[in-house]
Amino acid sequence: MSLHSLFGRHVVDVPYSHWEGGHFVSRCTLCGREMVKLPGMPWGLSGRK
Repeated sequence: MSLHSLFGRHVVDVPYSHWEGGHFVSRCTLCGREMVKLPGMPWGLSGRK
């Protein structure tokens, strides 16, 4: 596991963002992990693999 994954701040890849299944989906520009956002809520890492 990288230090970014433990302590880093994930940065949303806005051009990649899209609507999927009732929430916004994107990825982190630094590590590529999937990020999700419900309308009105902050971005967070997805639990999906």
